[in-house]
Amino acid sequence: MYNEGFGLSADKNPRSSAAYSVANPVAPGYGRGEDEIQTIIGKDFEDCRQKLFKTYGHNYDIRGQRPVLKPGFFGFGQKELYEVRFTVGQKKPVTPQDSFQKSRDEILSKNGASVTQTIQLAALDKKLEEYQKDLAKKLEEIATATNAGDKPLSIQKIEDLLQENEFTFSYINKITTRLRSELSVEELDDFDFVQNKVVDWIGESVKIAPKIMHKYPHVIILVGPTGVGKTTTIAKLAGTMILEARNAEEIPPKIRMITIDHTRVGAEEQLRRYGDLLGTNVDKAESAEDVKKIFDSYKDSIDVLFIDTPGYSPNDSENIGKMRKMLEVKGIHPDVYLTFTASAKARDMNSIIQNYEPFNFSSVIITKWDETSAIGNVISVLSEKNKAVSYITDGQQVPKKIERATTQKFLLNLNDFSINREHIDEKFTEEN
Repeated sequence: MYNEGFGLSADKNPRSSAAYSVANPVAPGYGRGEDEIQTIIGKDFEDCRQKLFKTYGHNYDIRGQRPVLKPGFFGFGQKELYEVRFTVGQKKPVTPQDSFQKSRDEILSKNGASVTQTIQLAALDKKLEEYQKDLAKKLEEIATATNAGDKPLSIQKIEDLLQENEFTFSYINKITTRLRSELSVEELDDFDFVQNKVVDWIGESVKIAPKIMHKYPHVIILVGPTGVGKTTTIAKLAGTMILEARNAEEIPPKIRMITIDHTRVGAEEQLRRYGDLLGTNVDKAESAEDVKKIFDSYKDSIDVLFIDTPGYSPNDSENIGKMRKMLEVKGIHPDVYLTFTASAKARDMNSIIQNYEPFNFSSVIITKWDETSAIGNVISVLSEKNKAVSYITDGQQVPKKIERATTQKFLLNLNDFSINREHIDEKFTEEN
């Protein structure tokens, strides 16, 4: 039976082709040979690596990996997990009990007595018990000194906080490396100071897209996988533009919408309902020629043209390529936004960004912000991919529930970090 949380087992014969067994959790470094292959089960490869790092630090080597299936009830509802084979580079530490047993057996051997006989000798047991206590005290002192020198308590606490917020393994490693290299021993002893530094570094890694003025007509295209809310987000963007103009007592922009989504049932009807709500016309295009014709018809009489696109799996490179060619219309010079949900897994976000890269998107829109409790995955991936974020949405209400992204928005949603609001407002002043 798989232990989805943290299952470790020893592969007694690394060359055997038999299936790996998954046993109960094993404490780090205990009962394992230096090169003995073990296995760990997790939700995905990144999950396995984070668990290994938390248990062994950098003291492990990955020997192999593969997806595995966890059987469901009576064989139904199988769940895909991930298995990683690894070795630990440190032998089993000597415990006070081990030392006590070894010393007792040596004394027994010298005196020609068996273990059973010697246990009955009260005087010898008392002497060995005193030795055991003394040895335990010394080992505790050594362990404390070693831990203090290897990983300060503040770094361990920061790692725990980052893992709780679902930052990626590589992002966490980058933060802890900076802590070790840039902070003194005295500074590392001050957890409040360390925490404030880490919050600043996280904020600095968030790239916010600037608000840019465009020549009219401004063409805006949203791309991304299915189910992320592209159509609703277009309606929110259009509604926000109209409301901002009215609030500023300006003439509202003239907006037009095009849908090229023919894969989702009801996609065109949904956009038309939003168009009616906003007083905006909606056109349908089935080819690049249609898009060009509609654009040419309205380019001198509109301010903004929104193009709604179908959602494809990030692995569906064929249809993504066809859609890109359909949008390669001479003269439209669009602003392309990649859209994905805040709750997406880090590896899925990486895949989405990679496969939609050919659209040369200017920035990212994060949708369904309200459907996740941890945003470390978003911060990690955007930072590692060097992508900026422009908008955040957190509900279905149109035209509300959309806002310009800010660094403060990300930092204030970190779990269990102590945030100095006055400090981050001063440090991360951004034009919204």
